[in-house]
Amino acid sequence: MKKTYKNKKSLRALSFFVFASLLTGMGSCKKSLDIGPPATLLATANVYTSNTAAEGVISGLYATMAITGNMCNGSASVAIQQGLAADELLNFTVGNQFYTNSLNALSEYYWPEIFQELFVCNSAIQGLGSATSLNPVIQQQLLAEAKFTRAFIFFNAVNLYGDVPLVLSTDPAVNNVISRSPAATVLKQVIQDLTDAQSVLPDNKYETLAAAAATDRLLPNKQAASALLARVYLYMQDWKDAETQASNVIGSSVYVLEPNLNNVFLKTSRETIWQLQSITPNYGNADAGVLILTAAPNGIADQYPLSSALVNAFESGDARFTNWVGQLNAGTTTYYYAYKYKQNLITPGTTINEYPILFRLAEQYLIRAEARAQQTNLAGAQSDLNTIRARAGLAPTTATTQADLLTAIYNERQVELFTEFGHRWFDLKRTGRIDAVMTAIDPLKGGVWSSYKQLIPIPQSELILNSHLTQNQGY
Repeated sequence: MKKTYKNKKSLRALSFFVFASLLTGMGSCKKSLDIGPPATLLATANVYTSNTAAEGVISGLYATMAITGNMCNGSASVAIQQGLAADELLNFTVGNQFYTNSLNALSEYYWPEIFQELFVCNSAIQGLGSATSLNPVIQQQLLAEAKFTRAFIFFNAVNLYGDVPLVLSTDPAVNNVISRSPAATVLKQVIQDLTDAQSVLPDNKYETLAAAAATDRLLPNKQAASALLARVYLYMQDWKDAETQASNVIGSSVYVLEPNLNNVFLKTSRETIWQLQSITPNYGNADAGVLILTAAPNGIADQYPLSSALVNAFESGDARFTNWVGQLNAGTTTYYYAYKYKQNLITPGTTINEYPILFRLAEQYLIRAEARAQQTNLAGAQSDLNTIRARAGLAPTTATTQADLLTAIYNERQVELFTEFGHRWFDLKRTGRIDAVMTAIDPLKGGVWSSYKQLIPIPQSELILNSHLTQNQGY
């Protein structure tokens, strides 16, 4: 497993990035669920007796998540890998298991990162919950941030693996023999964590722990918790609560759909709800490094053009195609590529103006549109859908029935959220369309589709270390 730190810049308390590095156990290449030091090491390090040190643990967690090559940023991100697995991206290199949906249990994929980051969250929740010498306001906000982040990680773990261990402890004796919990149980914890965080995090503002206004939307606030809750409820088919949480965000004056599509993915975008600050030199959003084509794919470097299925999904006159899709002509071949993020490799000294965006306002409109359609509020669903279409320069939807509206919303999600954190892959799964789509698409990519492939295999190394774990069906 490869993890390198080229730059230890983080959001707050830069000198304390080392705490998160230690807690996540990044120096080891062999991981099981008992990763990280025992809880006694935290007390020895006195991490939670200083406001600054406590801040540094959470800051280091965000920095770890933003490292190029991790789940949120770069060629190994969920956006890229699940985009390859679905029908969004083309691959010209040999042996990409995501592209052909030929994953096997000999590789670890996302698993080590998920449980390393969960260890930091659990350590922080445990340490902050028992701390006695911290500023109470700082203590409560950091605890809320840790719960929000744990919820984000668990939610993605469930969507990638299905049932996963509900690891809430830092005790290796407990974690080393833990079994998988039903996804519904894990999601119940996700909702509890988000509800707890929502009640504490800053409302309609972004601020540091010193209560100073922040210029970038790097720290989760109450609306970020609402945005994630809206997504969770949507996936759970809890339409009423999905609508309520999406409305909490849409109704905030802080967030505005950027009328200029080229401003949507800037770090200053008013549409952004939560983003991470890249810590890799010369990259703002490392996804751009494999999505932006400067030459024809050569079969060696990671370069992923858009598939014809995605290109053809855009309606004529869609301004998103004009502004968010690039075109490269190489001889007689035309390649289309994702151009949402426009900064590729950045010359040293150049200002980075794009960060990985994890939540933005447009998704909330589409969540609410779908939730309303499912509740037969067709006029409300049309209104939300048309808000997104109008920004793209398109005429109002012609869909009037519930079935047609849902199809229109799914199509809108495909062209609005493409190459963003695996939305297409997860949408196909949660709406029951994945078998039909992938049965047609996978042979074109050199694979053979089977329904069990919508979940990722548990690493064989973990099954050997912990006999209480079981493998996903089919692997």
